[in-house]
Amino acid sequence: MHLETLKSFILWVLVGISLVLSFALWSFTPDTKQLPQNAVEEGVNLGGSEQTIKDLIEPSSIIFENNNTYYGFTDPNDRKSLYQDIITSWSLYEFRTSSASGAPSEENQVEIIFPDTIPMELASRLFTFNDDVNMPEWGFERLFITFNQDSNTMDVIFLSEDGEQQAMATVNSSEKYAQLWEYLTTFEGLRQFIRVEGAERPIYIPNNLENTSTKSITIDEISEDLMVDTVFTDPHTVQENQVDENEIYFTDSASGIMRVYTNRRTAEFQNPLQSSYEQMEPAALIKQSRMNINDHRGWTNEYNLMSVNTNASTNKVRYQMYYEGYPIFGSNYSSVIEQRYRQAGLHQYNRPLFRLVNYLGEDESVELMSGSRVIDKLSNSNTYNMDNVYDIKVGYDLTYQSNVDAVTLEPAWFMDYNGSWQKIRFNNLNPQQQEGGN
Repeated sequence: MHLETLKSFILWVLVGISLVLSFALWSFTPDTKQLPQNAVEEGVNLGGSEQTIKDLIEPSSIIFENNNTYYGFTDPNDRKSLYQDIITSWSLYEFRTSSASGAPSEENQVEIIFPDTIPMELASRLFTFNDDVNMPEWGFERLFITFNQDSNTMDVIFLSEDGEQQAMATVNSSEKYAQLWEYLTTFEGLRQFIRVEGAERPIYIPNNLENTSTKSITIDEISEDLMVDTVFTDPHTVQENQVDENEIYFTDSASGIMRVYTNRRTAEFQNPLQSSYEQMEPAALIKQSRMNINDHRGWTNEYNLMSVNTNASTNKVRYQMYYEGYPIFGSNYSSVIEQRYRQAGLHQYNRPLFRLVNYLGEDESVELMSGSRVIDKLSNSNTYNMDNVYDIKVGYDLTYQSNVDAVTLEPAWFMDYNGSWQKIRFNNLNPQQQEGGN
């Protein structure tokens, strides 16, 4: 009797222990730390950098006018340095707006020219104003700096694109005044430019140029797989198809199609399903595009804003590759990043698939024609009409060398003719379209 009671007692104890252990297991919460999100899933990285508005928007020219003679920097890197000093260390006071009747015509003044119209609402992100200001809704392509000799102050004048409005602010710094005044009186580091009357506005080009050389630069390729991860919503559903030895296209059923041209290392993506269109404000388009490219570290070389086009049919923004302060012109998106948006969504994305890496050295010397000879030849050409010339500049003509993973950059004259950049071929005046225009 006692033995059976003892067995029952032991059985009940074991059942109780089992219940306690089961409850403990059910209610146990392990002590774990949540991993950071980027430790679980990192974003796509094309190997470039992130860029700010100040990094991307830079002037194409800074012109010093002294008594109807014009000067620009001999070394374009000096232009970049001066502009960086203006946007980082100048303080602008007493912001005010008024009507205007074109550009100022002071005997001594500085003109800063941008590649395309910049919305005034971005001015507060480019320049430092000492007070909060309400920006006008128009845009500027040129700003002027004039000198008040009695007070050693300067006025910065943002001129509207149509020349009928202006915004003005004052710089109360004798140090900055002396810096610019020295350029205007000593011309140190400057060379003479000539002023040409173009289609819409004056064009300034260097008259005499030093001999320069074609440059060879090695490249690193950006893989097609990284671009697939960048532009497609679900890369696992993307199918790859080889058209020929120089063209591959990638497609899925949702995001669109991307063509990669291996003989020039470029990619062209389009989402044909985004058919609905709504015009964006230029500032919003620039912001959206910059953030999109920042997200995948797509600024793989030095790029500057080249053009913004928002109208009834497109929201298009272009950024042009630069090297040593000079713009690079190529063909088929080998030197520009272009994006188009519909309903604030990416509709098209075209870009190079390479990074400039190592400078190999100079090749053959190139003697460029003087600016005055360029104008003389264009003015007397039966092919071109100067009324259709919007801009002229010296840049690099890019050629991709697929057999050695390098590019060559050859100095040449280029012009924006009817909104399209072309290399000026003086022996053959039939225009050849180049990248960089609208």
